[in-house]
Amino acid sequence: MTNILKYFLVILTFIPSLCFAIDDALFLELAKISEESIHSINPVTLDSNGDRVISDTLFISEKVSLDKPNEQSEQRRMLKAKFQSYIERNKELIKQINSGEIAIPDGDLKLNTRLDLTNNQRFLEASYEDFTENKIEGNIHYYLTNVNDENVIISRTEIEEDLSGIKTLEVDLVMSNPDNILKNRLNLQGAVKRASVDNIRSIIRDIRNNNPTIKKVVAYVISPILESNYRRMGFETLFCL
Repeated sequence: MTNILKYFLVILTFIPSLCFAIDDALFLELAKISEESIHSINPVTLDSNGDRVISDTLFISEKVSLDKPNEQSEQRRMLKAKFQSYIERNKELIKQINSGEIAIPDGDLKLNTRLDLTNNQRFLEASYEDFTENKIEGNIHYYLTNVNDENVIISRTEIEEDLSGIKTLEVDLVMSNPDNILKNRLNLQGAVKRASVDNIRSIIRDIRNNNPTIKKVVAYVISPILESNYRRMGFETLFCL
């Protein structure tokens, strides 16, 4: 989290009557979430006709912690390789869109698809530094959402504690399988939907089961779709009173 945002959150701790909007940040009080609202859900995929099909199986969640170095954690090594693969694939898709190899006649759709992939590239590269620098930090975790052994969404989270001892989980980066971004934007067969919904649900379930001292979640979102999914979960913007 940026130093400016950390400073603002500290102010909120000591001046409860002072609230304000923080760009791209949504907040959630965990006490307001019901158990029913965080159950795992079924993936929705697109068939060859572009129709939505509800899967018979649930999303599968996976958590990778950075409390051990790469060489001592097979999960970390596998996730590092996945990030490397996604970065290369993401670059290739952007290149193919720019060259016209992937034809997207609609100008707005082409622009939005390229923007999604460009943001995804930024987030992937930022997260990859955790692994190339072999960062060891017990408060950083990655949550993966998978369908039939295929990864769809990865979220990077970090636990912060303010001066009053209140712990907050930050969902600071949310990344997608690049091919799923393309398939969803172009409504292609095999596109997986609802993965970001299940991803945030899995994060909240894990907090409740394994770290109940965390009382709040803050998520930084720039995607309108992701923001909509988070707001349906109960996330809100913090405004001035």
